[in-house]
Amino acid sequence: MLDFCLWNMINFIVMKIRDIGLFISRRRKALGVNQKELAVLCGVSEHALCNLERGLGNPTLKLVTAVAEALGIELNLSAKDMESA
Repeated sequence: MLDFCLWNMINFIVMKIRDIGLFISRRRKALGVNQKELAVLCGVSEHALCNLERGLGNPTLKLVTAVAEALGIELNLSAKDMESA
């Protein structure tokens, strides 16, 4: 049972990372910026940005924040109510 729950949680996180990556890719393209230009603006490697857009790896909050700021995206983090979890 625990393995199934852990697998679902990992699947959920991976889907969220893919959603974030797709959103970032669409926003970047809408602004007419290529990956190399955005990577320079953010101070990150083009490889890290490419992986983020493809939903690969485990991006750091620092990476996601830098890219979001460069693209004019507002990030909101919220904590889950532990009593309802």
